[in-house]
Amino acid sequence: MVDEAGFRYVAVSSQGRRVRGVVTARDEARAFERLRQQGLAPLSIRRERGDPRKVKGAPLKDREVAEIVGNLADLLKAGADMRTALAILGARSTRPATAALCRNLAGEIGGGEALDAAFTRNVGKRGALVGALVAAGEAAGDLSGGLSRAADLIQAKLKLQEKLVSILAYPAFVLVSTVAAVIILLLFVIPTLAPLTADMGAEPPLALSIMIALSNALRENLALIGAGLGLLAAAGLLAARAGVLQAVIDRLLLEGPARRTTTSLVFGGFSIAIGGMLTAGAPMSETLRLAIRAVGSPLARKRLEPVLHQVRQGESLSASLERVRGFPGAISRLAAVGEATGALGPMLTRAGRLEEEAAIRRIEQVGQILGPALIVGLGGLVGMIMASLLSGVSQLGGSALG
Repeated sequence: MVDEAGFRYVAVSSQGRRVRGVVTARDEARAFERLRQQGLAPLSIRRERGDPRKVKGAPLKDREVAEIVGNLADLLKAGADMRTALAILGARSTRPATAALCRNLAGEIGGGEALDAAFTRNVGKRGALVGALVAAGEAAGDLSGGLSRAADLIQAKLKLQEKLVSILAYPAFVLVSTVAAVIILLLFVIPTLAPLTADMGAEPPLALSIMIALSNALRENLALIGAGLGLLAAAGLLAARAGVLQAVIDRLLLEGPARRTTTSLVFGGFSIAIGGMLTAGAPMSETLRLAIRAVGSPLARKRLEPVLHQVRQGESLSASLERVRGFPGAISRLAAVGEATGALGPMLTRAGRLEEEAAIRRIEQVGQILGPALIVGLGGLVGMIMASLLSGVSQLGGSALG
């Protein structure tokens, strides 16, 4: 889909009135033709420098986008037309960004813009997915169904993210808490024992000597360590902005020890997106293009890009997917079954969900093991430090009494 721009125009209506507004088109000639199709006689057309329909305020979150799209689907099913539904949602919204989105969509659609193009431009990072399902719904004569499927896909992605966070939150909390406890011991508790060992004039035990040395080294070089961590964070931020850090992490996830789980999540989501769009009636070529563009991993996108070309050349989707490095074999096999039975969309959706569920189960198993293991291991470390402190103090006391 070629990006369109906004053109501000002055025109004369069929009733002889002068009207002003904005129309979207690929170029000035197409903008002129679009106005003529609307019964307007253009007097002047000027390309906008920016996008006059850009949503004002904070960007909408995925949950808000899913809610708006789902509510639109419900209103359309209830018999409302698109402009009326958008007006209702905009009036009921308490967020300026949501109201602006509804106004922008209503303005573009009322100005003759195609529904899929309007949603793609205004909805944000989920715009390509929503626009594709809107186009598929229009083609199948079920616009509300296309919007409903878009809302379901976004909600499913959100539930997956929330589940991953809930699984990994506890091990991360245990790790951070233990590291903080060790740092507090080294910075504040152990330094109180150093003067005691000096006053007694006795040689402290080996374990206590090591901890005092570590404490002294940490406190004496605290500024240097802080500066080093700050430089490391700044370097990481610069690398992230340059795309270097993302590329390294991306390759590590797709080719490292966790590649089986990562590929299941990445390619499972890709399969669900394709299945949803195909089920809604979208053409295969456009579905693949949008689904590949929606994949979050640059390396995975690069691996999937040849699939679009191969399918356009007449090759089956299942055969093309089999050649993608790291692509789950279960998805390509179910895709072949779907091609043979004429149910490719549902089969891809089912295969993608099965892969995501398998990945979640593996992550849950690791989380169930990792949490207790961290508690035992890090708790043992703190216990060893405290035991060394107590035994060292006890030995120093015994030496002083002797």
